Amino acid sequence: MRLSFSWLSWFPPARLPRYQTLDVEDGSEPRQPSPLSLRKHSRSLFILFTLLLGSIVCLIFVLLGLDAHWDRRFSSLLLPSPATNSNSTSRAQPRLHDQRRLAASLPTFLATHIDSPSTHWAPASMNSCPPGTPSYLAPCLARRREGAVYGEELLYPDFRIRVPLFAPNRTDDSPAWRRLLSAIAERAAFCGDGEWACYRGQTGQNIVLANATYRGSPAPDLWNDGACMGDGVTTEGLETASANATINTLADAEAYQDAFPLDTLLIATPPDSWSFQHFLDRVTHIVAQGHHFSLGQAAPDVVTGRAPGGSVAEMWELMGLGGGRVHHSARRLAAKTVIFSCRAPLVHPWLSLRSLELFGLDPAGVPIDRRKKVVYVSRSHGATSNGGRRVLNEDKMLDQVRALLVERGQGEELVLFHELDISPQPALMKWFHENVRAVVGPHGGGLYNHRWAGRDTLVLELMPRTKTSHMFWEEAGVLGQTYANVLLEPISNTSTDMDADIPAVLALLGAHLGKPDPRGSPIERQYRWHAPELLGDEQ
Repeated sequence: MRLSFSWLSWFPPARLPRYQTLDVEDGSEPRQPSPLSLRKHSRSLFILFTLLLGSIVCLIFVLLGLDAHWDRRFSSLLLPSPATNSNSTSRAQPRLHDQRRLAASLPTFLATHIDSPSTHWAPASMNSCPPGTPSYLAPCLARRREGAVYGEELLYPDFRIRVPLFAPNRTDDSPAWRRLLSAIAERAAFCGDGEWACYRGQTGQNIVLANATYRGSPAPDLWNDGACMGDGVTTEGLETASANATINTLADAEAYQDAFPLDTLLIATPPDSWSFQHFLDRVTHIVAQGHHFSLGQAAPDVVTGRAPGGSVAEMWELMGLGGGRVHHSARRLAAKTVIFSCRAPLVHPWLSLRSLELFGLDPAGVPIDRRKKVVYVSRSHGATSNGGRRVLNEDKMLDQVRALLVERGQGEELVLFHELDISPQPALMKWFHENVRAVVGPHGGGLYNHRWAGRDTLVLELMPRTKTSHMFWEEAGVLGQTYANVLLEPISNTSTDMDADIPAVLALLGAHLGKPDPRGSPIERQYRWHAPELLGDEQ
């Protein structure tokens, strides 16, 4: 049986065609069309329908292409194939940024570091922007931002840390310290009957840009809202070229390499990035938050502020970012891939623990019973970047601390930090990690060395009431260390120097040296819901 298809059978006419009408003038029979005329008419209808169908299909592809443009996006410029000779004049193939690889980088990193202490505190990654998603979240921002190929919103786990330990003979210290917590109200609030400070709802953002140029923004080493890690920091200062224009102008690998000589550039330009303190509490957090994008690849280049002193330079090297990869106060840097991680929390255990791991240190440290050194960090001796906060009766206090350690009979030794002759910086960090049981001293940057000492280390800070800070308490807490505080009156209204309360110092050392916090873990995870089924493997 032969099947016959006719366009007329699909679309029957509403009225008779001209060749089927009667000739009313002469009354003759209707004229019958010739086979040739029928074929011509059918061909015309076929062409018309084909054009209509093709237009519909093209419209569908255009609409789908709007979304496909994000899912599999061309970079702004051309990326030559690895096999392309630099002298080749052939046109390079367009570079495709594999979003799936970027989206899988954090889960893959965590899966390969499942036993690392930091993994317990890792954030969840949100990397899509379905309808109804707030436009300020990173995946939605990346869809709007020209040159952005990936956006990752990091949802950091909530946590809480214990309030400090206070000497029993100083009943005013606890309420005075509690009143000071309002200074960090944007990130912390009392909870758990006032014995804890809770950190809730912290987020971070990673934005990956293709073929971008850093031209000094965000500016390094400045304290303002638009600084890297400031609330108003933006990617707007990172220049990205129009895809259409650049694809037509850079035709070979050599031109592309000349235009974007760096493979990957990480932006790390927070305030005072050169200083020991802010390298540790800011730069390391930025690096840790964006580090997973380099998994299995060469280390990125980094743009940061002015050139630092010896210890900070050595820590850059220790993180594997030496050898000319760190660019200080650069005015212009162009890279094929730029990682923008400036929206990172100031205080979170994942970032602090990851920083230690990047330095090659185990955050757990050596067991506390094997560490015997008590380090005192003086501001009366050695170099300090700013004056004040000297302990005027320091010598007398230290004599009595030595006597206490002898009395305890545990082989403990008092070591003065400014007398340590340990260098370079990695050796000093290793020594703290393996030996230090407690770090004691007035508020100052030298106390930051407590970071290297491991869990259960006692951090005892002497703090003038006129110059207070929470940074050592917060950092000790997220690292699982025991923090004690003695709030002291300065000797005058115009000075931050002080006399130590020696009995209070001795009482805190006697009660807590070489022991975990008697109240329990210094840090705990927090979640609004607490049904047992939510604990999973943590039960």
